[in-house]
Amino acid sequence: MATKTTSANGTSNKMTAAELRKWYDENFSKVQELNRFQEASDAVKKLRDVTKRADKTISSFDKEKLRSYLKNITSSEKNLRDLSWYLYYRSHTYMRLITFYASMFCLDCRMINPAYDLLKGFDANKAMKSYSETLKWVDLMNNQNEMYVPLVSAFVQDVFFGVHITDETGTFIFEIPADYAKISGKYMTGDFAFQMDATYLKKFPELIEYLPEPFEQVWRDYESTGEKWQYIGDEYSFVLKSRREDPKIVVPIFASLFNSLINLIDLEDIQAVAAEQEIYKLLWYELETISGTKDINDWKIEPRLASEYFNKMINDALPPYISAAMVPGKLNEVSFNNDKATDTTKVAKATETVLNTAGGAEVLNGGTINNTYAFKMAAIANTEFAISSLLPQIEGFTNRKLSYLCSNPCHLTYFPISVYTKDDFTEKMLKGGQNGFAIRLALGTLLGISESANLSMLHFENEVLGLHKLMIPLTTSYTQSGNSNGDKAYDPEPSGAPIKDAGDLSDSGERSRNR
Repeated sequence: MATKTTSANGTSNKMTAAELRKWYDENFSKVQELNRFQEASDAVKKLRDVTKRADKTISSFDKEKLRSYLKNITSSEKNLRDLSWYLYYRSHTYMRLITFYASMFCLDCRMINPAYDLLKGFDANKAMKSYSETLKWVDLMNNQNEMYVPLVSAFVQDVFFGVHITDETGTFIFEIPADYAKISGKYMTGDFAFQMDATYLKKFPELIEYLPEPFEQVWRDYESTGEKWQYIGDEYSFVLKSRREDPKIVVPIFASLFNSLINLIDLEDIQAVAAEQEIYKLLWYELETISGTKDINDWKIEPRLASEYFNKMINDALPPYISAAMVPGKLNEVSFNNDKATDTTKVAKATETVLNTAGGAEVLNGGTINNTYAFKMAAIANTEFAISSLLPQIEGFTNRKLSYLCSNPCHLTYFPISVYTKDDFTEKMLKGGQNGFAIRLALGTLLGISESANLSMLHFENEVLGLHKLMIPLTTSYTQSGNSNGDKAYDPEPSGAPIKDAGDLSDSGERSRNR
């Protein structure tokens, strides 16, 4: 049970974002994970094929039932969501596919713009205050780190519902299970609003007593009206939806791969059993009769004597994975070995097919990479698939959240890039800067340096340490100019190309006149 605390804004019994994170880690995360695993397990039980015997290694799935889920999507949303979580934990291929797309986002690469009036221009003090306040809250929101879990959920189950809490101590996003939430509207910023099932709070009374305003208000409205579906306050409401074109239906974005993924799991399990069987052998010892005799008891070797040697063999000579039997006849063996390479190839081929269908094969399956250009084009296509729907929602939510946190917020724009297209975009930004575009602080974010850190270090290096006087930058083709002595010098305002020295210019002119 949480205790009353003093928040950053004064005395209160409500937890700060940092205290909430600690409480969640200690109490709620275990329950959340237990619920998720339980739901995933229930989904698989529904797909068990009870008409087939299942041993300790191989599980059979009812493919017809899975096909019925996919044919009746609207009535099978929960089954498909739970199955998707099961596959995320059970299939390494699916887990890598999900994390491949969720890890693409570069939410620390951005441009923050103060409001500007073309007629009135800037009020410098007002713009400085706005920029400083916006930077503070953007850093506290820490989207590059905090958005990873919501993005994973959005790719696994198509949607993420959360209560977003940001204060002076940082940010915490409290996930609401999809079974207890539904999209109910859309903000002007392009992100979605949602309602939550207030009965969910009965499971955790601490949420009502110690969490910030949204849960308290939801519970009060539920008790007063009896209506279980309640809106989360706009300041806290946070939704991500992969299939944003249809907010009413929640279906995992990779649902069409489920049949192939289950087939792949079955194939891997069968291969594991086959690999185990390959080491086993059965030996039998044949008791032979004397040639030409008609008496079946006319043995070449007395059975009692043969039995003594047989027992000695199975007790002292045979390893555990070889069985033996004694029958009338010669010594023979039965091997369970098959073409191991062929089965391994089948699994690899099936894995490659799944990845090729879903995208990402050129990264997750290195053997499919043919050339640099193909890799680059595939990276662009995968980036578009990953960010085209979700990045605008994150940007819209972030600007909407800033409008509650700041008195006069700047506008934030995320660059439409991924970790695979970031370098090319950075080169374009550099060329833009060489042509006079204002990209210095934005370029710093592409290099992993936030605006506040960039400004802080520039002031510290130049005004405190005076490094701009002590250190002469290395010259490049963009920063060379000439003087009367023909020496190369640093040009703080590069024109974009090397400048010929005075000698070159005079010689050229003289030659021109001589012609």
